[in-house]
Amino acid sequence: MKLFGEKCNRCGVRTRNKADDAPVCERCATEMELAVAAGSEDVRSCPVDGADMKKEIAHIVVIDRCCECGGVWLDAGELRLIREDVEDMALRSLTSSFTLPPV
Repeated sequence: MKLFGEKCNRCGVRTRNKADDAPVCERCATEMELAVAAGSEDVRSCPVDGADMKKEIAHIVVIDRCCECGGVWLDAGELRLIREDVEDMALRSLTSSFTLPPV
């Protein structure tokens, strides 16, 4: 095992986590679980034009996006989760050059 862990098969981030005996970081594992869960949700209609909306994952949140008008629709609390994730990513990005060795 490498000192800083292996690289995630999806994003390349160093990790010690594994899924199906392959290195996968926590963030990617969560996104994969969300994608599976989103596949079982009902398709929603866009409130603007009535077109079917597509489920997408953005910042560890499943959002509904209309392919026709481009509208994005969030459920209760999802904007807060996205904001928190963006702030966390910015902070990690800012501090990573001080705490992690170059890869």
